[in-house]
Amino acid sequence: MKLTAAAISLFALTTAASAQDDPGMMAAMETITADGIRADIETLASPAFEGRAPGGIGEEMTVNFIAGQFAEVGISPGIDGSFMQPFALAEFRPDDGGELTVNGPDGAVAMSLADDYVLYAGDHVEEINMDASRIVIGGFGIRAEEQNWDDYAGVDLTGATVIIFRGDPGTATGDDALFGGIALSPHGTMDMKNRLAADLGAAAVLLVHTEESAGYPWETLSSGGASGVQYSLADADHPDLTLFAHISEPAARRLLDAAGEDYDAIREAAATPGFVAIETNLAASGHMSGAVSRTMTRNVVGMIEGREAPDECIVYSAHWDHMGINPNAPTDDHLFNGALDNATGTSMLISIARAYAALPEPPRRSVYFFATAAEERGLFGAKHFVANPPCELRNIVGDLNMDAHFPYADSWTAMIVPGFGTNELMVELAEVTTRYGRELADDPNPAAGGFYRSDHYPFIAAGVPGLYAVGAPTDVQAGEEPFIGEGFGWYMANGYHHAADEVDMPATWRLGGVAEDARIYFELGWRLSNSDAWPNFTEGTPWRGLRDEMRAD
Repeated sequence: MKLTAAAISLFALTTAASAQDDPGMMAAMETITADGIRADIETLASPAFEGRAPGGIGEEMTVNFIAGQFAEVGISPGIDGSFMQPFALAEFRPDDGGELTVNGPDGAVAMSLADDYVLYAGDHVEEINMDASRIVIGGFGIRAEEQNWDDYAGVDLTGATVIIFRGDPGTATGDDALFGGIALSPHGTMDMKNRLAADLGAAAVLLVHTEESAGYPWETLSSGGASGVQYSLADADHPDLTLFAHISEPAARRLLDAAGEDYDAIREAAATPGFVAIETNLAASGHMSGAVSRTMTRNVVGMIEGREAPDECIVYSAHWDHMGINPNAPTDDHLFNGALDNATGTSMLISIARAYAALPEPPRRSVYFFATAAEERGLFGAKHFVANPPCELRNIVGDLNMDAHFPYADSWTAMIVPGFGTNELMVELAEVTTRYGRELADDPNPAAGGFYRSDHYPFIAAGVPGLYAVGAPTDVQAGEEPFIGEGFGWYMANGYHHAADEVDMPATWRLGGVAEDARIYFELGWRLSNSDAWPNFTEGTPWRGLRDEMRAD
């Protein structure tokens, strides 16, 4: 799906003049600096903030810091006179990593916690037990009427444990005729797979992890960042699984071999039209125990009221939360500081809010600054905001989301945009980044589904255009600046959802590129907030009809 030249020209005609023509805007932009962003990152990622998990001291310090920064420069509260938008989470604090066992005709199949699986509670009760649940190989675990695809046709999943591959048939084959081709479709997301299995009565899902399909190595899961305190929306209105587990590819191969099936042959068949889930002679049992409670967490929302069209709005978002402290983490360091993920984006949000406050007059439309809670646990803060928006959804021009910006260069020559070409916000982004000598590019691994894994996506799913873009190098820049590759490589292997995600790891950060990212976001939102344009989704995307209906007079 591409933005046509005609669409680009038509949309560009309706947008605001260049920032270079507005001295007040350019002066406000100068307030966004690498030093300012660094100072806020160092505060948010400090040990005193306890890894910014929902609830507790870490959250209290974080939300008060963000709200204080907003208030200090004159940003108004965005939620009925308050900066806080509270909502409830169901909390499960596990006693340990739990246990998962699999038995077949020849006895137990070797399965080791952390090496082979990472286990999660589905039901948030103190004792979770699953006994001898029959195992079904569910392929990609998809039911999609528009693709004439049903992996569960004629199969009863009641009480079953389902082995599911990550991705979808399109990402597995690269066939553009299947789902989204090499780009993950909504059907391939973990949420949709788990929801479908639960709706069909399954007790558990075992999701097969590969680095290619997930976009990160197994160690990201086994390091403990993803397996500490577990949260879900407290008042969810859908059935839950009893248990969920990520399982490694070697473990999945052992399981299928024990069932008398060939892993590679099954995966190939699962990407072929007509595949139907396969019953096996294996059974899974699992156990977890822990403390159950209800936790209140808070989005932080500030705003500047528009001078001419206050009911129309732009939303900036960045998640303030990270993984907190996990006493069961298999490392000496149990504190997950979350410096890059996402103290960078939150600090950009604060700097952008300061820049708006420095404008000589408010923009035409209102602008919201939205620091989201519980993103790491399932985009819950963004989902709550979208369900309870302070600005009517039809009047939200778009969400500009910032998440995990890379501190490895003084300036970037490119910008990666997951889902590039899916909506017209990206046309305006291209106009802005041209001034910075940057190229725009799609996610180099769209099969991993990064497009669906940050806070812009709940807006998109509701029919509101959104984007998430991060500074990155071109091949030429990466070749000329070896620290960039070293930094990226270190972060994906040792930093992402690891306790080692701290300021100046693996070496002194270069935040000029992050400051430039923030300036690009500022200018993008400024242009949109001073225009009367209504960006839409590209024809052929799943969300175009939602937006058209929403904006119909």
